[in-house]
Amino acid sequence: MSSNSKALRSLLRCDSFCTASSYDLLGIASFFKKKGYFTHLSKDYLHVTNSKRQGDIFFFNYGCFVCWGFKKSFSDRLLDNIKEFSPHPITPIETDHFYYRYGEALAFDTHDRLRIDIITLDSEDSQVKLAMSYGISQSSKLGAFEETIKAEIAKNTVLPEEIATNGTISLSRRSIFKRIGEIFIVRSSININIEYLDVPEFFWRNPNLEPYYIVAKKFLDISSRVMALNQKLDVLQELLDILNSQVQHRHSSLLETIIILLIMFEIIISLFQFHVM
Repeated sequence: MSSNSKALRSLLRCDSFCTASSYDLLGIASFFKKKGYFTHLSKDYLHVTNSKRQGDIFFFNYGCFVCWGFKKSFSDRLLDNIKEFSPHPITPIETDHFYYRYGEALAFDTHDRLRIDIITLDSEDSQVKLAMSYGISQSSKLGAFEETIKAEIAKNTVLPEEIATNGTISLSRRSIFKRIGEIFIVRSSININIEYLDVPEFFWRNPNLEPYYIVAKKFLDISSRVMALNQKLDVLQELLDILNSQVQHRHSSLLETIIILLIMFEIIISLFQFHVM
C-alpha cells in the first residue's frame, strides 16, 4: 500500500452539497426518525446522528447539507433521499469534498502532495462540526450562485458585442423581453438569498464557536468571493440596462415611423384634395 493511501485511510471524509434553493427540514427530520436516526431541529438547521454509525449530518434551510464521517456511497444515497424534500432543486449540484482528523489545534490546510483540503479539529464535539459546517455550506451556496451568474453572463455576453458591431441586437422584441425576464429572475433570486452568506444568528448565541466558522470562512475565501459575486451582479444589471435601452429605442423608432407615415398620409390627402379642387 502506498504512503498516500495510508495517509488517506487515517482521515475521515467531509462532504458538502448544495442541491436546492431550500429544504423542508421538518420533512427530512421525519424521514430520518423513521429510519432510527436521532434528529435535532433548530431554526435554520437540522442535525442528524445515529448511535450505530459514527458521523454527523447537518442540513441547512437554504438547500445545503454537510456530512461528517460518512463514506461517499452514503452521501450519494442521501442525494436521492432528500429529493422529495427539495421543492426547488438546482442543477448542476454544487459539491465540495474535504478530509478531516482530530488534533491539538484547529487548522484548515491544503495537503500539497495529496492535493486535498484537510481540516484539523481540536474537539470531537458536534457543535464544533456545526460551526465549521456553516462556513463550508455557505461556500457551497456561494459556488451555486457563482455558477448561475457565470452561465447567465456567458449566455448574454454576445449582446454588447452585437451592439458594438451592428449598433443593434438581432433578437426579436419578444426574445429581448424573455432575456430581460431571465436576467431579472436570476439577479433577484441571488439578491434575496445573499443574506445566507452573512454571519448566522447561531453565533450570536454561541460566540465561543465563532472562531471555527471564521477559520472555514477565511480558508474558503468567502468574503472575497462575495465581493466578486456583487461585481458580477452589477454586470447583470448592466445587461438589463442594455436590453431595456434596446426595447425603448425600438419603441421610439416605431413611434417615429408611425408619426412619419401619418404625416405623409396627411400630405397625400391634402395634395389630393387640392388637386380635386
